Amino acid sequence: MGPTTSSHALMLRRGLAALLLACALPSGTVSAAQEPSPADASESLRLRVERLRAEDRIEVAGDTVAAEPVAAFYESRGFMPAWRAADRAAILLDVVAGMESDGLDPADYHAGALRSFAAVRPRTAADSAAFDLLLTSAVHRIAHDLGRGRADRSLLDASWAIEVSEPAPDGNHLATIIDADDLRAAIDALRPRHPIYVGMRDALATYRAIRDGGGWPVMPDGPTMRRDSAAGPIALLRRRLAIEGFIELSPEAGPPAFDEALETAVRAFQHTHGLNEDGIVGRATLAELNLTVERRIDAIRVNMERARWILPGLADRFVATNIAGQKVYFVDRGEVVFETRAIVGTSYTRTPVFADTMRYLVINPTWTVPRSINGEILSAMRSDPSYLTTRDVVVIDRAEHRVDPTTIDFSAYTGATFPWVFRQLPGPVNPLGRIKFMFPNRYGVYLHDTPGRSQFEREQRTFSHGCIRVEDPFRLAELVLAGQDGGDQASLMRVVADGRTATIQLERPVPVLLLYWTAASDLHGEVHFYRDVYGRDGAVLSALDAPARR
Repeated sequence: MGPTTSSHALMLRRGLAALLLACALPSGTVSAAQEPSPADASESLRLRVERLRAEDRIEVAGDTVAAEPVAAFYESRGFMPAWRAADRAAILLDVVAGMESDGLDPADYHAGALRSFAAVRPRTAADSAAFDLLLTSAVHRIAHDLGRGRADRSLLDASWAIEVSEPAPDGNHLATIIDADDLRAAIDALRPRHPIYVGMRDALATYRAIRDGGGWPVMPDGPTMRRDSAAGPIALLRRRLAIEGFIELSPEAGPPAFDEALETAVRAFQHTHGLNEDGIVGRATLAELNLTVERRIDAIRVNMERARWILPGLADRFVATNIAGQKVYFVDRGEVVFETRAIVGTSYTRTPVFADTMRYLVINPTWTVPRSINGEILSAMRSDPSYLTTRDVVVIDRAEHRVDPTTIDFSAYTGATFPWVFRQLPGPVNPLGRIKFMFPNRYGVYLHDTPGRSQFEREQRTFSHGCIRVEDPFRLAELVLAGQDGGDQASLMRVVADGRTATIQLERPVPVLLLYWTAASDLHGEVHFYRDVYGRDGAVLSALDAPARR
């Protein structure tokens, strides 16, 4: 009986101690066997939301929550917790970790704090409220960043003037996502579904896999390599191209040779990287071969962000210029039906990024010289007194009357003080060529033809004062005028031959996008890279990698 009585007494003492300890626990603490009640968590949520309203932002487990829609979301539900089901919280944690596939940092969506709270058992009412709040804040940030972009584009590039059509997520939007039957599908639907974005996500995964596999080798300087070359690191070139998927390596390969298959692979590489497709490994191609895989990954991430800025609400019929790629596209029914080379602004007279609507075309246009170029005209006249005559340039006053140039002492003026306007008449030397595409805008920028055809053969075509010169403008005109009387090329060329200036109104105005993308997927999922001719990628990349500011 002694041992039994002693054991029983010990059990009684332990039970009493546990009871006393439970009575002594501070308010909000729970035992291992229970979670806080919804009412307790609701009260803790109310206090935090009221602080959020008063202070605009609050610290939760070292992370910042600063979003009015989060407060509105909880107010609309009487501060009741939204994440009582553990499986839904687990799904969101998995989604947060997967934000890397969009080129975004999971840390921006409270990844560390959420993992810490998920591991806590049991949770206090305060812990539960904090976990709930962070989960909701993560959804808000994901919805904002996938729908509108993470970075504030107006702070990154003053020339960016395209408004995002996707509205900012509000409390009702959050409720729709969080309460959805399929949470993962609801969040996945926030991503741009355009093939350009889907292709860049796939490319990001591909190039990260190349990076994780060790990247690619550096090609040494050496002689230009081309078909049937015997000199140079040909075997290394073949291996470099194989890593990026442009050629297959055969284990039975004989002596290295620059054969037809390697030339085809070089042309494919050049096509992907915005180079002239001559199949020759010269200085420009070598430079692109030696850009690191990390640089390619950065470019994809930067341009996925730009895609998030403009893809929501994109029309299925539009004209687009990729300034960095120096190309013009016509998209109809969501498909690229026309692509041509373009000439864009220099690094000093940069083509701006904006969107507008093309409303009319001008055949045999005159060119009213911008005041900013007057100095160039006056300088040319000092070295060539016949400049105005040989180029069919006239002088116009404010009332649109011609002024006799022999009555003007041009040496008395600078470009800034010249009180008249230079205007070049239609003709073979007019810099606008025979047609211009008008989408009136505050920049005075438009698309047009050019008499300088040889410049289209250059790999870097940054020669204009900001307007876009189009290599095949009459094919573009035929497309934007499709279905309109007189819109075929034969009819347009008859107007050109007439020599007189004519305006053609578009029966269906066409949206025009002037974009800046240094990496983009085409509608077939193939990614293309272009040089950062204006040096704009760095600011976007820094914004993506900087700690989140909300």
